[in-house]
Amino acid sequence: MDRKHWAILAVGLMLALPAGLGAREAANAPAPVAQVKERIVTDRLEIRVYQGAKLVQLRIYTELYVVTPLSASRSEIENLVNKSVAIVRSQRKPGRWEVYQDVWIGAGRDLTLSDNVFKVKQVFTSSVHNPIELRLDEKVVRLEPGEALLVL
Repeated sequence: MDRKHWAILAVGLMLALPAGLGAREAANAPAPVAQVKERIVTDRLEIRVYQGAKLVQLRIYTELYVVTPLSASRSEIENLVNKSVAIVRSQRKPGRWEVYQDVWIGAGRDLTLSDNVFKVKQVFTSSVHNPIELRLDEKVVRLEPGEALLVL
């Protein structure tokens, strides 16, 4: 094929594919499992996590996030341990960040970059009887019942 035919083929594919792919991607798009409430900035801070009155030992981590589950049960959030998650900006609400599970880099979403894909190391879910509290030097962050701390 000469250049002219390649150009015609490329333009034809660009015009034909976006509508079909967009509908398929929307139907197959994963639903978020949680919404990020707060990213815990850990630079130069001593961080202690308490579950109830008991000090919890954290594994070595990269990021800490306080999240609110979105129509996910407590067990679904706790089952994120050792799975990959992506923290991405919501397409519907740009000021909101969401957590997607079992996401691979470049798999279906242009927002899934290596910088926002993590492996979940620990999950601590707060409840009325077993609240989670983070002590960051002088600041104290108390999780509401139902919220979870993701250790990434």
